[in-house]
Amino acid sequence: MEVKRGEVLAIIGPSGSGKSTLLRCLNKLETIDSGSIEIKGDFLAVTREGRAEYAEAAKEHKLLGCMGMVFQQFNLFPHMTVLQNLIEAPMLVQGQKREAILPYARELLQKVGLADREDYYLSQLSGGQQQRVAIARALCMKPDIMLFDEPTSALDPELTGEVLKTMRELAAEHMTMVVVTHEMAFAREAASHVIFMEGGHIIEQGAPEEFFAHPREERTRAFLRNML
Repeated sequence: MEVKRGEVLAIIGPSGSGKSTLLRCLNKLETIDSGSIEIKGDFLAVTREGRAEYAEAAKEHKLLGCMGMVFQQFNLFPHMTVLQNLIEAPMLVQGQKREAILPYARELLQKVGLADREDYYLSQLSGGQQQRVAIARALCMKPDIMLFDEPTSALDPELTGEVLKTMRELAAEHMTMVVVTHEMAFAREAASHVIFMEGGHIIEQGAPEEFFAHPREERTRAFLRNML
């Protein structure tokens, strides 16, 4: 599979088909045994003598820093305020000064519609608000690529809409995004490319208009009949 700069790739498929594992391999939350991962022209991993080898530490750190991740279960720090959640990684990982990162963090909270919640704790926020904080936190590291692992599956339908709205706005700004999702409307409307997976394999892929209107594989057609 290939994702071009500015594209939104939607990965769909039944539970257990390998979608989240694929995503986690891209940022080394899971390590691969073989194959290759190339980011911005540099190899994060490449196979030599039948076994995947990862780049040396400095290059690996740089390449992994190109990616931001938004998880299904938010994975925020409950003992920190919203604003503290955003600035923690830039300060610890990138060595930025608090005063330097605060204006950008506040700009991101404005972007996701939570400017008035910077001093709130997670227990004071809805699930949809927490997920938007998680998106802002990932963006605070200024990644080139955003990875989303079923970001709305833990939310009720009413809260799902506010998270998808934020993601659609990112797509409109040409943020490169790889999104594992069960939201077919988002995949149809916001994605520039769609992949269908089952059993750890990519069964079919294509532009959304062709993919949803004329799926070639019977397994894809059966899946879409159940989802649409």
